[in-house]
Amino acid sequence: MVSVVPTELSPEEKAFREKISSNIKLAIKTGKIKIGLRNIIRALQRGEAKMIIIASNVPQERMSYIAYLCSIANIPLAIFPGTVKELGEVCGRPHVVSLIAVIDPGTSEILKLGSVPTL
Repeated sequence: MVSVVPTELSPEEKAFREKISSNIKLAIKTGKIKIGLRNIIRALQRGEAKMIIIASNVPQERMSYIAYLCSIANIPLAIFPGTVKELGEVCGRPHVVSLIAVIDPGTSEILKLGSVPTL
């Protein structure tokens, strides 16, 4: 699948998008991830999640709620500079993906790309 990079992204955002996309693909191949709001909430409650990735066009309510849960659990959060459809394409899924929880990063360096949100 080929993802199209929107022209409104700055060069820094394009570089970050390429870096996080390649690390997501590597984490899917060599590690373990969970997809979907319910799975992410369960992973955060159980302490399984090492990092959360959220698409940039997720509704503000959901983004605030996930940021709140991440700050309480001291889990890094990264905002993917793209839509839910583009995040689904990066994951190799034929549907939209709004949230990803990294359970095991495998050989990727994805944990370095996020930061813990503050309240």
